[in-house]
This record gives sequence, C-alpha cells and structure tokens, in this order.
Amino acid sequence: CEVILDLELAPDAPVADHCGTCRRCIDACPTDAITAYGVDGSRCISYLTIELKDAIPEEFAGRMEGWAFGCDICQQVCPWNRFSALHAEPEFAPKPEVMDLTAAEWKGMTEVVFDRLFAGSAVRRTKFTGLQRNVRFVGGDR
Repeated sequence: CEVILDLELAPDAPVADHCGTCRRCIDACPTDAITAYGVDGSRCISYLTIELKDAIPEEFAGRMEGWAFGCDICQQVCPWNRFSALHAEPEFAPKPEVMDLTAAEWKGMTEVVFDRLFAGSAVRRTKFTGLQRNVRFVGGDR
C-alpha cells in the first residue's frame, strides 16, 4: 500500500508485536478472516456487512454469529482491550429503540424507519438495501 503526498514526513517506528503466542482473535473469528500473518479483509464480517456491495458469499452462511452490521468479536476477545476504558460519550450510546427491535421488526423494517433510526449513524454506510440483505442473510433468509 502506498500513499503519495507532497509533504515531508518523518518515518515512524514499526509497530511492536504485542500478541506473542496469543491466538484468541484467530480462534474466535467465525469466518477465519484472521491468520497469524494478518487479516483477510474479504472474509471479515465488518467488510461483508458494511463495504461489500454484492451478495454475501454463501460460504459464510451460518458463520456470521448474528452480526448484521460490523463485528467486534476480535476486539472483544483481545486481552489488550481489558486496559481500555469505556467511553462516556452519550452520542455513541446505543439507542434503546434500536436495541429493542425484534427479529420480525428488523426483517420488516421500512426505508422510512431505517432513515429515522439511523440518521447520523455509521449504519447508513451500508444503506437500507445493504442492511436488509444482511438481516436476511444472518437470519437464514437468503
């Protein structure tokens, strides 16, 4: 990967490998996107549910662990994250209205409801059609 700039930048130090022999993220990833050598973005649930514009490949059926937008499994299992403090930003708190949706409400969501619930949210990146594709895929309705 290259970035072409017309600025003089001082090189930074290489990132240290703090993982050692830990394999928690590798073992926890349901789509096998993480290996000892890095991440295969094309297999990552976050990519599949946010960036991918085509149909989610069938090889991932039954492997999405209920994630219809993004995924935090690797972050949840990483022992280094136990040092992180929870945020206190009310703008980033999940909306109860979204958290309380039933499976039927997710599947039957209209574009009007999507626009209201996710105004100003990163969920809009996947668009209404993308979220509906994800909900159907995760729910087994392909």
